[in-house]
Amino acid sequence: MKQIVTIQENKDGKIIAGCDKSQCDGCKGSFFCTSKKSDFQVLNPDGLELKAGDKAEIELEPKKTLFTVFMSLAFPLLMFLPGYFIAAYFSSSEAIRLVGSLGGVAAGFLISSIYFRITKKTYLPVVTEKKE
Repeated sequence: MKQIVTIQENKDGKIIAGCDKSQCDGCKGSFFCTSKKSDFQVLNPDGLELKAGDKAEIELEPKKTLFTVFMSLAFPLLMFLPGYFIAAYFSSSEAIRLVGSLGGVAAGFLISSIYFRITKKTYLPVVTEKKE
């Protein structure tokens, strides 16, 4: 996915970019998007000279986007089943199984959160070129 953004800030190698909300109009995911903030961090591996107000093209690889969606949503839901079966091993009560299932989902979200904190920079968009 490629997009044109405006550089908001460039301090100590940390680049904050923002996108124009009008670009969201054609997006099919806009119904689910609750982000009111359009500023985000981007990486500049080529060391392009960027300052506030410059336009730049950023790219986020589709495989990274899909994996992010999987880890954020599908993985926690898949943890429902191990939670259920672990609880079923210890108890025949449906209430305990339900609590175990919900605990599995919670553990999935926790694991996902820890994973993204550790690998944060891997999933950031990358500046590919400076636009005039």
